[in-house]
Amino acid sequence: MRNAQRASYADRIERAVVLLQQGMAAGDLPNLAQMASAAALSEYHFHRIFRLMTGETVGQAISRVRLGGSLPALGRQGGINEATGLGQYATAQAYARALRERTGHSPSQLQRDPARRANLSDALANPAQASGQPIPLSIQITSLEPLQLVAVRNVGDYAELNAGFGRLFDLLMEKVSPDAVTGLWGIPHDDPRETPADVCRFDCAVTLVGAPTPDGSLDLIDCPAGPCLRMEIGGDYDAIHPAIDALYTHALAQDLVIDNIPVIIHYHHDPDEVAETDLRASVFLMLSEEG
Repeated sequence: MRNAQRASYADRIERAVVLLQQGMAAGDLPNLAQMASAAALSEYHFHRIFRLMTGETVGQAISRVRLGGSLPALGRQGGINEATGLGQYATAQAYARALRERTGHSPSQLQRDPARRANLSDALANPAQASGQPIPLSIQITSLEPLQLVAVRNVGDYAELNAGFGRLFDLLMEKVSPDAVTGLWGIPHDDPRETPADVCRFDCAVTLVGAPTPDGSLDLIDCPAGPCLRMEIGGDYDAIHPAIDALYTHALAQDLVIDNIPVIIHYHHDPDEVAETDLRASVFLMLSEEG
């Protein structure tokens, strides 16, 4: 069974790639939600698994497919103007620059070379395979106990999460004493390499001795118990988000089934009280017990 899991994820990503290719051919590219649905993954997990298995982001894949789909237009009467529109570039100059950076050829060269144009169009329709080594971090399979988190949703740059946690504590201190806080947690809902910084969603959260009665200002999040991958990291908390890829790489390499919920982060120290070099955090990637 376990040897089949990596193949299962490959099949899921292939379904999303096929949907993208079919959409380009029909002139109606799928959006992120449709691609994630085709892969039977949440948007959050889809971003990371797609990048790890194809070597490019979803946005890069869409740009690549658009560029490849525009090449046949170079052989038609509309030429570079039609190709620019199909590629969704603002100007012919921007299109020519992107084409040269991606293929090493100018539009005029490809207009004169139908065979090369066709070969490049086919090549751009498919992603290259990912390469690279996993990040060498401490990762182990363990079990997460059930958690009830008290949280506020922060929308904005993950590098500015202090504001979200500040708002959380301002609201908490109206209801509980500081001694009631037993842990600092976070749940990212977006990948900051894929989602514009100003709309990234993140649940700033704590565990408490006794949860306050919800009144609309605070959310209660119940995290179920279950098996998970646990990664220990040290240093700057801003480095956590790119390091999360190591968890996905490990899960894929070990043929583990990833549950369809975001990762959960436990911050062991308050960055306002501990030097950056001494900060420690645990990151949990929940696994499906069905695997």
